[in-house]
Amino acid sequence: MADTVLVVDDEEYVRELLKTFLTEMGYQVIVASHGEEALDLAKKESLQVIILDVKMPGIDGIETCRRLKSDGGTCVIPVIVATALRETLPAVLDAGANDFVTKPFHLTELLTRIRSILRVKHLTDELERACAYIKELEKELPRH
Repeated sequence: MADTVLVVDDEEYVRELLKTFLTEMGYQVIVASHGEEALDLAKKESLQVIILDVKMPGIDGIETCRRLKSDGGTCVIPVIVATALRETLPAVLDAGANDFVTKPFHLTELLTRIRSILRVKHLTDELERACAYIKELEKELPRH
């Protein structure tokens, strides 16, 4: 099953470009045009990564990221923030973003960052499953 990517950007052109590109690369892509919509979709969908623009109307990408990372249901979803404003990078990382790209970005750079983040996420998910399995096995061991 393909990994699902949520693309959040207020510019329709950017959303459509990324949706087309990432779909061609084998990902399932969901799009959102603002932070509130992204927060709602993150709770409803099974997402593997979020690409999040910083400058958006309503709640910006930094606040959206902060809210995603403070919610127990969405905090483990990796977030890659896209920004044209280099001065926002410290705030982006403080908000909990896993990575960032600066706009204008190259699609191959973004794809590389997505693949890297997903590799770590898949390994982390596998480790969590193994730990849960070990805990179940421990319950079956005789107690002395």
